[in-house]
Amino acid sequence: MIEKKRGQKLCEKCNTPNGVRAYECKNCDYPFKMKKYRKGSKKKRVDDFTTLKKGDEIRVVGGSGPYYTNEDGEKIYLTDRGKYIVKQVDDTGIHTHGKHGHDYLYMGKKCPSPILDSITKAPHQIILVRSESHPNHVSPKRTRW
Repeated sequence: MIEKKRGQKLCEKCNTPNGVRAYECKNCDYPFKMKKYRKGSKKKRVDDFTTLKKGDEIRVVGGSGPYYTNEDGEKIYLTDRGKYIVKQVDDTGIHTHGKHGHDYLYMGKKCPSPILDSITKAPHQIILVRSESHPNHVSPKRTRW
């Protein structure tokens, strides 16, 4: 049995010792119950996009997603990076609403486009910014006047 040392707490799920101020387990990412919540947002890369729910806020990482390759071999990405709100998830992507209206974020496998040879379909890299279902998420308490 693993013993808890001073300044540590044990994960309820995997019994791994963690720092007393940890918000989630360093081994299995199990969220700890906290009296005070994290002020900043931890950037958590989304590995399985099908777990996203309607209303989740995500950020598209620059240099990802479908792209056009010009004559010089330069890649020009077809999706703006930035924040998007999830509206719906299907088998190959995410229907979102962003600063320019409705967008579809392709999340399928990398492959050439059947329409043009110069366009490559590639999955977006996304980070979860805010999720209503995350146990440690609270709305900001302070507002500027």
